[in-house]
Amino acid sequence: MKNAQRGGSWDVLSGGDLERIHQASLSLLDNPGIFSESDLILDLFQKGGGIVDREARLIRVPPEMVTEALQSAPKSFVLYGRDPEMDLLVEPGPVYYGMGGTSEPFFWDYDLGRPRQPVKEDMIRATRLAQALPNVDFVMALCSAGDAPPGENFIHEYDAIFRNTTKPVVVSALGREYMQTFLEMAAAVSGGEAELRRRPWVVAYVTPVSPLRVTPLNEGMFEAAQLGIPIQYSPGPMMGATAPATVAGDLTQSNAETLFGLVQSQLIKPGIPFIYAPHTPAMDMATAQCTYGSVEQALGRAAVAQLGRFYNLPTFNTGAGVEAKLPDAQAASEAMLGTLLNGLAGMTLTQTMGTLASGLYGSLEMLVICDEMAHMMKRVLRGIAVSDENIGLDVIREVGHQGNFLAHDHTLAHFKQDMFFPVLFRRQTIDQWLERGAKSILEVAHERLLAILERPAPVLISAQAERALDDVLARVTAHGIG
Repeated sequence: MKNAQRGGSWDVLSGGDLERIHQASLSLLDNPGIFSESDLILDLFQKGGGIVDREARLIRVPPEMVTEALQSAPKSFVLYGRDPEMDLLVEPGPVYYGMGGTSEPFFWDYDLGRPRQPVKEDMIRATRLAQALPNVDFVMALCSAGDAPPGENFIHEYDAIFRNTTKPVVVSALGREYMQTFLEMAAAVSGGEAELRRRPWVVAYVTPVSPLRVTPLNEGMFEAAQLGIPIQYSPGPMMGATAPATVAGDLTQSNAETLFGLVQSQLIKPGIPFIYAPHTPAMDMATAQCTYGSVEQALGRAAVAQLGRFYNLPTFNTGAGVEAKLPDAQAASEAMLGTLLNGLAGMTLTQTMGTLASGLYGSLEMLVICDEMAHMMKRVLRGIAVSDENIGLDVIREVGHQGNFLAHDHTLAHFKQDMFFPVLFRRQTIDQWLERGAKSILEVAHERLLAILERPAPVLISAQAERALDDVLARVTAHGIG
């Protein structure tokens, strides 16, 4: 299992604020309730104790159902990797960082200096890079397989991911038929369904439609839960568009939507692991675009982490994603703000490493830069160890007024533990920097990723699994999904 650094507990809300948001969310679940386009979900809640108006397609959720679901969902579980050394202990406290998000329609090309349509090979390279970078703890999509036929691109996208990483993977739950296919592929890689049940290394990423609405896409949760796959429920109402134009209003609505997902997950299978993952994006009022790096969104994410602690559930959110269109100073400042505040607030899983342009495209160079940011963040969260040995009072007296500490045994014993050593961000004199080509950090990041990708690709799945994945692709190509 990976050694995890515990996050902070920065509070942006008071205890009274948390309770007020909770009660307001319960009120929304009662009135107006959740509109369901899915008969399967209507049936589930009608059988499970919800108040269902089938004609109006509305589900009202009594507060006691939320209480029971909170008691049922585990507070701690292991998110497995295919390699046990990549396992993550998921609970309030530890923090982890992950590549990408949902399928991104473009890809930033370093040589062209602009985005272009992605191809499957881009997703393969991105996943190989994520596998090699030490501070990428879990993997999501950084682009899509744009060269695959429409409807098949998601299958090729996860084929590229499953073949090239042993880290935990978050997959988009795009309804029952897609989820069935994704899980068939995951089972093939695991060596069979029984092994996937024993060590589930994928998470089902469920995204309802705001405001206060669920669709047949939510039905993918049924397939995942039956196999013991953890559920990550992520509504994303935009402030000023599909939610009120206030952080508090957005939090209240997204919290209600997430609590509905929690109840749904526990009705399907009591005790299924659940990750509390409401997003808090804002609509930029000047461009009508969804933001990824706004300050109010960063505050909202900190509140999500705090609500997760309030419910004693692990949390997930964006954080390293940015508005910037290039891996530049704007991108770095936005990504560091999100990464830092998420860590200080104790967000369990922070996604979107490598994501640019509000999630419209990913960049391998930005992924490498974000890996270094996560490296820095983990050192920040480790804090300062204060002991008699670390203070070194006797050492200070021994060195006295005229000496130095460079050659002292105390320095040799402690500098590697207390000092941060960057991997990407170079510490050079000006002369050294000039002599070595006066390279920008973008150039340095590009060189690092090329060095990683020039190594022979590791063999991460068996020949049998390769054949099974090939069979799935052939079937989808011949007959489509389902």
